[in-house]
Formats: sequence, structure tokens, C-alpha cells
Amino acid sequence: IDQVVLNLIVNGAHAIRDRFEDGQKGALIVTTRHYPEKNCVIISITDNGGGIPKKVQERIFEPFFTTKEVGVGTGQGLAIAHSVVVKSHSGQIWFQSVEGQGTTFYIKLPMSHS
Repeated sequence: IDQVVLNLIVNGAHAIRDRFEDGQKGALIVTTRHYPEKNCVIISITDNGGGIPKKVQERIFEPFFTTKEVGVGTGQGLAIAHSVVVKSHSGQIWFQSVEGQGTTFYIKLPMSHS
């Protein structure tokens, strides 16, 4: 899970860098919240980068899919993150994104693994 969170932070930092090329500061916020009544924890990673284009949002968890330039991204980070969260930890991963404003990824993990 630490590698999943790190990957999402790096992706968010890249999105911020790409949006604010003039040296402006971006924002990256990581939060965790425990929901005892639902027996789960939710981690959110929010950036104010350029957002994920609507036309590719349905593909971002596909292996080898990347929006980065050739030679920069492998298209493996989010596919692996999805596999780790869903298959290895019986969790969920999803996102909300607005083009030009940023993206929030959510990781929901059960408190007890079945």
C-alpha cells in the first residue's frame, strides 16, 4: 500500500509540475480517515494539477496505458496500484477528476482482510 500511495503522490506531483510550468506552487494533500461503522479506512490523495482528460478516464487503470510522453511513463503504475488494492487487499480504488483543476484518488481498505 505504501508503494501505491507513493505512486499516486508522484503522479500528482507530475500533474502539478505540468500545470504550473511557470514555477507556481501546487498543492498535494494526503488524508486518511477511519470509518469504524463501515470497518474500513479511506486514503485520499488530492492534487491541483491539470486533471485527467475525460476521454481517457475509463482507461487509466489499464496496463501499459499512459498519458505521459514516450519514454517517460510505462503505463504500469496505476495498473499495479489497482491490482494491489483490489486483488491483494480486497479494497477499492477510484478517482474524481476535473480537467484544469485537479484529481483526487481514493483507496478504500477493509480493516479486516477476508
